[in-house]
Amino acid sequence: SVGFYLDWRSQEVGIAAARSDDPTLKADYLTGDIYHALAIMCGLTDDLDPFRWKKTNREVRDRMKPLQLGINYGMGVPTLARGLNRHPLIASEIIQLHKRRYPRFWQWRADTVTAAMLERRIESEYGWPLRISHSPNRRTLYNFPMQSGGAEMLRLATVRLIESGIVPIMLIHDGILFEEPEPEKIEHAVEIMRDAGRDVCGGLEI
Repeated sequence: SVGFYLDWRSQEVGIAAARSDDPTLKADYLTGDIYHALAIMCGLTDDLDPFRWKKTNREVRDRMKPLQLGINYGMGVPTLARGLNRHPLIASEIIQLHKRRYPRFWQWRADTVTAAMLERRIESEYGWPLRISHSPNRRTLYNFPMQSGGAEMLRLATVRLIESGIVPIMLIHDGILFEEPEPEKIEHAVEIMRDAGRDVCGGLEI
């Protein structure tokens, strides 16, 4: 048997790009490393090759991941400043740069939360609802489309995998663990997961 683990790369950012239909966020995501775009924005690299940067700047990249997700989910200036180990004025400027680079994402995020607050509910891509209390955490609402989109993607992929005769051993957050006696099933599983990503994200390659 062959053991293998598959997951979606930078899944939450890809879902945010697809749901917001922000062309620049989509383009940056499709470079293969969204964290490289943030590192350039933060002034932490001038290397324009995302793959070379990823190989040679692992520590910086590891710092970029939680910051990218944090900005998407409403991270404030003090937290960003601590994460970067920079002055709050620099962190504030980075958030402003992010807003200017991805204006459609920021508008979509604001509109999504406003609608959720008015309707007292928010739904996933395929209709799973979150009912909202009288004092909701706005960051929960910022986060919901991405986390629920990831759950939809995993659910869809799992159903299709089982229907095709590839039964997972375990689901692990945004990934799937397999053990298969037929190695060619690995490529089939990859395609099923890619298709699930495209279907949840309106055709965007996740």
